[in-house]
Amino acid sequence: MHLVWHSYKYFPYERDLAEREVAALLCPSSVREAKAGLKVDDACEDLAARRLTYFSATINGQGSRPTTQSKLEEAARNGKNRQATRYSVHGLHEYKGKFNPQVVRALLNIFGVQEGQHVLDPFCGSGTTLVECAHLGAVGFGTDINPLAVHMANAKLLALRTPASQFERVFGELSELSLKALSSVETHPGNDRYAYLDSWFESSILSTIECARKEIERIAGALAPVFLTIASDLLREYSQQDPKDLRIRRRKSTLPEEPFWSAFLGAAHTFVERLKAAQTVVGTCGHHCDAAKQDVAHLSIERGGRLFDAAITSPPYAMALPYIDTQRLSLVWLGLLSPARILEKESELIGSREMRGNSKRELPLQLQANAADLPGEEASVCLELLQTLGPDDGFRRKAVPALLYRYFSAMKRSFGSVRQVMKPGARYGLIVGHNHTTIGGNRRDIDTPSHLANLAQAEGWRIDELIPLQTYRRYGYHVSNAVAAETLVVLRAA
Repeated sequence: MHLVWHSYKYFPYERDLAEREVAALLCPSSVREAKAGLKVDDACEDLAARRLTYFSATINGQGSRPTTQSKLEEAARNGKNRQATRYSVHGLHEYKGKFNPQVVRALLNIFGVQEGQHVLDPFCGSGTTLVECAHLGAVGFGTDINPLAVHMANAKLLALRTPASQFERVFGELSELSLKALSSVETHPGNDRYAYLDSWFESSILSTIECARKEIERIAGALAPVFLTIASDLLREYSQQDPKDLRIRRRKSTLPEEPFWSAFLGAAHTFVERLKAAQTVVGTCGHHCDAAKQDVAHLSIERGGRLFDAAITSPPYAMALPYIDTQRLSLVWLGLLSPARILEKESELIGSREMRGNSKRELPLQLQANAADLPGEEASVCLELLQTLGPDDGFRRKAVPALLYRYFSAMKRSFGSVRQVMKPGARYGLIVGHNHTTIGGNRRDIDTPSHLANLAQAEGWRIDELIPLQTYRRYGYHVSNAVAAETLVVLRAA
């Protein structure tokens, strides 16, 4: 059998994952390089080959057949030489820090996940793992304490399990609304939610987006979460916040010339077309996948009484992206979080930079006493950073040792919680970014993947391997703080 590469360029790790997929799915007697691909001998049936992620087609005595992944990517591709990552429902809403869906699909294949088996994502974010589980017919369950993340993930799953024709009908009705009709809908100003939004939107734009929300809910009914998520993805672009900045700062650039409603209809049309294309390949799916707003520390096997066959996630890292702060407009506009709860919710996220209340005083004491019983290496790193603080370090840098200790403590608890719901021998794949900080005038690199592997081992996991992953070069405001490298940490439940 000849396996044909996609036309785009690959990172070295993608070639490595491709070969691992071939070994796991096809069990060939030999694999060798061939023109634009690989040749395998004595491989399993062609049906298994069509699950492959990093190949566009398979060629054997019966001819050439495209892989399922190739069909899914084709409708969303921006040029033949670029890997498509927004295929199917993945492009519903941008989510900072989400991971590559091809990697997830490859891991599902490498871990041998079969249709009907149960897969956990304990930090599910916008639902990348759950969507890929749905495509393969696996039962995906995700948890996250970010309300917007859970909303996005469930909106994607709702779209996958609903025939695209229903979204086309709703889109047709929404398209008939004019800006004039939208402006005639009452918006009910005067509450805290409206007052907060009013501080970040010009009055005419706020009126439009509030009217749009009510009309979407009225016309779309049960499908409203999907269309509201599409609208949410446009909010920062039309607000007075700088859309390129992860932190909340007033914009200096001009607002878009295209009216909000017109931009929404364009985005909705694109989404419906991609959904139609995906459903021609995989049909409606994801009926048994869902996400829950739940702390990873409180996992249990009560959900269906089933242990998980595999787990895949991209966990937060120390001093993580300010997810809640960045997404505050969407959280408030969708009614998922009150303005008064924004900073409190931010401080609850694992890896958050926010410290509230007594934690500012208690965390340094917990660090010095190693109250969480961290392994020696992780406790030492935090203590060393604390002792390295210099007089020129500002309050944010002075908080780093305690924040890192809190992060390690929370991740240690999460490994213990996840292990309790996994089948013996089940694998857990984590895509982990490396970190760095500057303390006492010196840069300190933090090998987060190795530290997390140590923490997992302390909670009873076995370390299978750590695989380096090359990342795309980042540009923009936060390039100096971008993750320069990632590692795939593969664990196995004892």
